[in-house]
Amino acid sequence: MSRHTQPTPGLARRPGMPGRRLLLGAAIGGCAAASLTRPAAAAAAIGDWLDFRRRFLHADGRVIDTGNGGISHSEGQGAGLLFAARFDDQASFARILGWTRGALRRPEDQLLAWAYRPGAPIPVPDLNNASDGDLLVAWALAEAGERWGRADYRALATEIARDLMRRVVLRQGDRTLLLPGAEGFLKPDHVVVNPSYFIPPAFRALARLLPSPQWRALEEEGVALADQARFGRWRLTPDWVALSRGAARPAPASGWPARFSYDAMRVPLNLAWGGHAQSQALGAAVAFWRDPAHAAPPAWVDLRSNALAPYPGDAGLRAVAQFAAAVLDGSGREEALPRVAEAPHYYPAALTLQARLAWADRGMTPGSCSGMLTMPPPAVQAGGGGVLGWLRGMLPARG
Repeated sequence: MSRHTQPTPGLARRPGMPGRRLLLGAAIGGCAAASLTRPAAAAAAIGDWLDFRRRFLHADGRVIDTGNGGISHSEGQGAGLLFAARFDDQASFARILGWTRGALRRPEDQLLAWAYRPGAPIPVPDLNNASDGDLLVAWALAEAGERWGRADYRALATEIARDLMRRVVLRQGDRTLLLPGAEGFLKPDHVVVNPSYFIPPAFRALARLLPSPQWRALEEEGVALADQARFGRWRLTPDWVALSRGAARPAPASGWPARFSYDAMRVPLNLAWGGHAQSQALGAAVAFWRDPAHAAPPAWVDLRSNALAPYPGDAGLRAVAQFAAAVLDGSGREEALPRVAEAPHYYPAALTLQARLAWADRGMTPGSCSGMLTMPPPAVQAGGGGVLGWLRGMLPARG
């Protein structure tokens, strides 16, 4: 179910969608109206969403993974929903949600089939879910429900959260694990997990809807797992981890390259987004990216041989690295974050925009639009938004 392979260069962009100039002007004006001193960061944020929407969001609501043959998957749909909620784009949110529920919904629960392959005789050949996608969708629904006063969105988020608890949350010994999917990851002598699927802000959002100590346990396990499962010269977390049913330590899972790569780069993103600045895994990733031996951060490293990718990481990796370093340092230059326009394909573009939202959530830039707006956003009427709607959307729903 790994979706993150090295993309093929040179794919063309789709035609633009209307409204960019008007919305960007409102963004800059809104920042000034709020007496903020650094509108450039806010304008960059809304510009990034508009670029993402233009390049990767089809008119029917399908988010297109241009680096993987134009497929769509629940992770991409969830990311698109979260972006639309944060930028107060109710029309895009409704389109994305409608396509997602129509194409990917599983018959036996509220979780989603993980992939859609356009043009295939059976576009959804595998009904297994991907838990990171379901988490993103539920998180976005929770925020949208509160922001826009939509009880139906909150109810659906609660149902997804309940099914996640029922289908993919597993207690093994003293560990509370999140299975990557409902099927295929429980082996006779071990369990396979993906450390990048543990998303602290999503766990916190769902804990407000469906209170349970399991959400806190999942967050704590995600931090502990990332810290314990570290290998190679730079002591980094691999994309996939095998956890023995006995007392053995975690190991890189067989069946996948033992790499710190396209999945695992989300581990420091999620740890930093959750404010876990003391995490050893977060510190190790930043140290690796800052290693002066690298002319630029490599796209991946093999954790058995210590071999490095022969090419540098893309804009998504650079955005994650800069955000993670800023969390460790306690400050950073938000304006130095890469832009979505620099990302060649869907996945680095999604990481770039997630890093920008995470930066806003952590409020690390004094005087910036994100850093100054630390109070919860006021309630927004359903169907509303207005000039400052996108600015309110850069912050998480209150609670």
